Amino acid sequence: MKQKVAAFRRPKKKGHLGVVLVLITLVVFVGLFGYNSLALRQQEKQLDAEIAAMNEKLMQEQERTGELEQFETYTHTKKYAEEIAKEKLGYVYEGEIVFQKDE
Repeated sequence: MKQKVAAFRRPKKKGHLGVVLVLITLVVFVGLFGYNSLALRQQEKQLDAEIAAMNEKLMQEQERTGELEQFETYTHTKKYAEEIAKEKLGYVYEGEIVFQKDE
């Protein structure tokens, strides 16, 4: 008399279709995430380059602002007023001799 022990019985192999589908799904998701990761890294590099260009432009504009502020200060001086009066308007101090080129 042989008795079969139910606890040690293996289930029949019904196929591994479910496992294969899960693995395919995982591979597809990993591939998509990898592709998106590469695209995001490329976009990050592009944005870093734009940030560097903007920072360079900002520094140039700050230098220009400083120069304009110095020029504004200079335009409020007596020396600037004298230069403009002599160059543009032809004014001279009393007793000052002016030499002109013959044209």
